[in-house]
Amino acid sequence: MSFLIAKQPVFDKKGSVVAFEVYLRKKENINEYPKEVPYNRATFIIVELLFEYGFARIGEGKKVIINVALDSIINKTLSSLDYQHLIIDILEPQVFVGDVVYKQTIKVINNMKEQGVLFISSPWVFKEDRYKELANLVDILSMSVKYIDENVLHFSKANNKRVLITMIESEDEYKKAKEIKADFFQGNYLDRPYVIKEFHTAPYLKSTLLKLLAMVHTAQSTKEIAQVIATDVGMSAKILRLVNSAYFSPVSEIKSIEQACAMLGLKNLKNLLLVLSINDYMSIENPELWRKSLIRAIIASELTGMIAPNYYSEAYLMGLFSLIDQILGVDKIDFLKEVKVDHAIIDGFTGKNTLLKNLLYAATLLEEKMYDLKGYELEELERLLGIPVERLIDIARDAENKADYLLKL
Repeated sequence: MSFLIAKQPVFDKKGSVVAFEVYLRKKENINEYPKEVPYNRATFIIVELLFEYGFARIGEGKKVIINVALDSIINKTLSSLDYQHLIIDILEPQVFVGDVVYKQTIKVINNMKEQGVLFISSPWVFKEDRYKELANLVDILSMSVKYIDENVLHFSKANNKRVLITMIESEDEYKKAKEIKADFFQGNYLDRPYVIKEFHTAPYLKSTLLKLLAMVHTAQSTKEIAQVIATDVGMSAKILRLVNSAYFSPVSEIKSIEQACAMLGLKNLKNLLLVLSINDYMSIENPELWRKSLIRAIIASELTGMIAPNYYSEAYLMGLFSLIDQILGVDKIDFLKEVKVDHAIIDGFTGKNTLLKNLLYAATLLEEKMYDLKGYELEELERLLGIPVERLIDIARDAENKADYLLKL
């Protein structure tokens, strides 16, 4: 699947361009955001673009505006950007932000402001009293010309905030924005978005996998991975939801990421991190095939745990990547070589590693015919694995339930 990365200028009162907003858009409609892409993922696609092209090229010497959900502000990826040319439009959080994370986020925003970053926000910051401090920190308040909020205008004047009016589509709307004495203006009437590049999921996923696999392979402890997860509020929330679910049933609620990671264990944590990190992209490309892959991964790892524990991770990844060629339209072996997976996994797919080949065959058969396995197929699996038929069926059905739960996290 592919999307467009576009930029649209923002003008001042004199009609001069002062900044370019960079955002993700649907290929078939440049004015529409692809809702199937979570905001936090879109942010980091844009960040990758800024690293690739540079601020000077994207901003043409002006500042660059990127949209970042409140829960993603503390992610360390943003710290590598050119603060002197950066404006962050803070979006409403996509996951609940607790008091501890909120305080840390405010601290990060203050630090960024000291280094030159400007912040924009829309009226959502006035929804809850807890966001008062955030509202006071933003430099610019933005509103659609179609939904002018007089209370926001009053707040901006009383607190020396500048106002950005967006979605201006006609001369009348431009006049309306000027009448309320806005400072900045944006909309198709003034200038339409420019396409910077077409974004394809497969290359981005490849890049994401390379980074993830490198981190996963070098991590020596759950504490090390916990430090990485702690910088991503969305990922932290998913991990905590999982360890506090019926699948783990802790005696008391797990509240810290470090404790959650320790509970999962290094092997489980590595696999889970991989799944949760690429789930958004895979589920966009082909949700049904991605679900089948995840079920196979869970089945394969469960089977391996019973007959060849040393191959636990390899079996899991074989299941996870078993349909990657169909999902992304790539050559499976070439793709896996490019993202540098363990060679044993490639040998499993090519048949050189008979054990892994048989495990994937069994996982695939159980996933595809979970409720419709013939007698001779069950006998073949029992003979191949040395595991009773009843246990094999239980493993497959449990894997289906686990996969569905993970996909909803």
